[in-house]
Amino acid sequence: MAQLIEVKGFKELISTMEKYPVELVKTTAVGMSASLNILWENVPPYPAQDPQARYQRTGLLGRSLGSDQSGGATGQPSVYSIRQLGGGNFEGTFGTSLDYAHWVIGENQAGMHASNWWNIITIAQRSADRIEKLWIAVGEKLAAFLERKGTS
Repeated sequence: MAQLIEVKGFKELISTMEKYPVELVKTTAVGMSASLNILWENVPPYPAQDPQARYQRTGLLGRSLGSDQSGGATGQPSVYSIRQLGGGNFEGTFGTSLDYAHWVIGENQAGMHASNWWNIITIAQRSADRIEKLWIAVGEKLAAFLERKGTS
């Protein structure tokens, strides 16, 4: 699942900022790092175990998302990286590397988990407003930099 947030006018701002690559990369890298942290903070609590379940829960899925039984950020997620694509463009990835996670929290989770578990989209939905506001602030910071430089 990919979550794309597009801030109006941001592409043009990035294009203008390419004259100042150090400031551009520094500012957008901080924005991407903060975006991943927001996702991490919004991992919901582990749901109570279904009393009908025939397995012993280990908590591994939550820990692989950097969360404990109560939700939120604790340990490092197993998928948590930032990659620079060029200029001020970055790609952040967040999630779990567990091979069975898609059955439990994936977009097409197994029916036995759908009634008890949230899914990965929940994390994106809980995070979207804050991430959008964050990137608006990043854009404002870049625009203020350009104003100080006398560029528009």
